[in-house]
Amino acid sequence: MEADTVASLLSGTSAHAPRLCRAALAVLFTLRLSALAVGARTLWWDEVGDLACNASAESCRRACFDAAFPVSPFSLFALQLAVIFSHALASSWHFRPRSEGMGSWLQPTLRGKQQRLWLHLGSLLAKAVLEGVFLVTFHTLYSHFPVLVQCPPSPPCPPAVTCAILNAGEKDAFNHFMAGSSWACLLLSLLGTWHAAVQIFQEASGKAPRKGTARKLSV
Repeated sequence: MEADTVASLLSGTSAHAPRLCRAALAVLFTLRLSALAVGARTLWWDEVGDLACNASAESCRRACFDAAFPVSPFSLFALQLAVIFSHALASSWHFRPRSEGMGSWLQPTLRGKQQRLWLHLGSLLAKAVLEGVFLVTFHTLYSHFPVLVQCPPSPPCPPAVTCAILNAGEKDAFNHFMAGSSWACLLLSLLGTWHAAVQIFQEASGKAPRKGTARKLSV
């Protein structure tokens, strides 16, 4: 596998993006994936078991967890990375050289540099939207990771059941690291979008004089 293909898979951008932007996005994706792998084996190994409740019934603890965490932060970040990596796979497929296999279905239409830049711009906008959607979802659900959970009265639980979350501080730090990395990726994607828009403008303005000159010469 070539270095450019690896960079596309890790950063989710094409070769039209600035090198520093691609490198930063690739490093951030690697860090997020590593943190997710470490967290899966340490902090988030048994999320339900990390609830210390004043009711010993296992069904009550499960009901408290489901009420407090409709989607656990770890599952949300894992889904986010899966969606981001799927976007990166699609981008690397569309932007790979035509000599590699049959190419993608978009490549016959991408004969000009400006068309490729437009696709590059759309890819970066899609990446920014994906990051933004997951960030809004995370901050809506878990702006601050709770230390204590008050369980609602339900058939498996007696009233006034409270559960303490073990390692809540470490989990909150993990969540802030993942969210901060996502914010950094969002800003870098927007920076790459601005750079692509500038390239498109320069390409368009650079071709316009040539057409006018060609018309004058033909007259």
